[in-house]
Amino acid sequence: MATAKKSTTKKSIKSSAVIQFQGAEYSEADCIKKATAAFKKAYKGVELEALDVYIKPEEHKIYYVGNSDRVGSVDL
Repeated sequence: MATAKKSTTKKSIKSSAVIQFQGAEYSEADCIKKATAAFKKAYKGVELEALDVYIKPEEHKIYYVGNSDRVGSVDL
């Protein structure tokens, strides 16, 4: 009698994040899009390889670090 193997493949989980602050909502995806666009505008010709995003709703700002050494910000 053969034993059935269990599949070890994990399903990817869809997720999203929304920041709610003083009656406004900011989605993670929109913040990343804005930070990416700001990076490309500020650093023309530089390929974006990594992006860290810091959202500060109390300042109405998105701060970003691109490629570990290029920084900037954009309004929420």
